[in-house]
Amino acid sequence: MGDILHIAVNVIFVAVIYSMVVYWKLTLLAVVLVILSKWRVLAVQPRFWLPNVKANLVDLIVGISSITLAFQAKHAWLAVIWMLLYLGWLLFLKPRSEELWVGLQAFWGQFLGLTAIFMVMTLLRQPLLICVLTWLIAWSAARHFFSNYEEPHYRSLGLIWGFLMSQLVWVMLHWTQYYVVFDIKIAVAGLMISVLAAGLGSVYHSYKKAALNSGVLMENGLFTAALLAVIVATAHWTARL
Repeated sequence: MGDILHIAVNVIFVAVIYSMVVYWKLTLLAVVLVILSKWRVLAVQPRFWLPNVKANLVDLIVGISSITLAFQAKHAWLAVIWMLLYLGWLLFLKPRSEELWVGLQAFWGQFLGLTAIFMVMTLLRQPLLICVLTWLIAWSAARHFFSNYEEPHYRSLGLIWGFLMSQLVWVMLHWTQYYVVFDIKIAVAGLMISVLAAGLGSVYHSYKKAALNSGVLMENGLFTAALLAVIVATAHWTARL
């Protein structure tokens, strides 16, 4: 009974979010509703508020990004797909706590967040804001990923990853390119960061499991390099200096 109620509540929640974005044109209110849905973050002593907010950032990024992408969708069926993906996140991916699933949570949160900010054309005229948002998204995803391994230096590693990715985006803003798939614009910068994250995350996982060797490094290095080469070769580079 509890599982059925949990599923029903999330289905109704996503349906309301969809209606607010597509039919009622209350996108900002939908964002507020997603934020308010995390009320349990503050239902503790104040000294736990900041740690709880940090721990729930990836979930917030996925929710706000899903709303942004549904709002930017050119067709109603695209908005439905984004909302169904959000429902899948709430019901299936978010509740998992195994290492593989936590890694996928971090990956999806980072990819979706970067895709969303590059879909908002007004943001692209604010390079500093784009870099700050990129840092926040990348840092949150890295923190989420590293904390799952009880990494003692997860704070420093998260900050470094966020800084490096914001610098990469700063450079890539001079060559803002997209792949268009079913009228969905996927930024090349977001794809490159996602490929780097997947490759390095796989290497780190092998390291923590004491399975890192030259073969693993070569396999991940070559696969990552090949994917990046394909992205670089197929993108239409037009400088915007």
